Amino acid sequence: MATMQDVIDAARVPLNDDSKVAWTDVELLGFANKAVHLLKARRPDLFFGSYLSLPGNLAVGATFPLEDQHMPAVQDYVTARAQFKDTEEAVKGAATAFYQLFDASI
Repeated sequence: MATMQDVIDAARVPLNDDSKVAWTDVELLGFANKAVHLLKARRPDLFFGSYLSLPGNLAVGATFPLEDQHMPAVQDYVTARAQFKDTEEAVKGAATAFYQLFDASI
């Protein structure tokens, strides 16, 4: 089973941040938790059977609360949110594309 750390690590690939210099795990975990909250709000059907048992925020080592097929959507959201922090316009364009991937996935 995948963990939230797996989501964060996968999101680092397009961010070119394998060394964890630009974004901390805590920052990216916050974005991942936000993505899970958005999914709960927009697609509660994905959480049938576990909706009430989910904690408010998942820890880095916590099990990813959805089927693995939904990990890319959360990874795209994390990547988008991290890239929105950058000031260069080219990066913001990429962030928009990753957010659109997330939005289309759900």
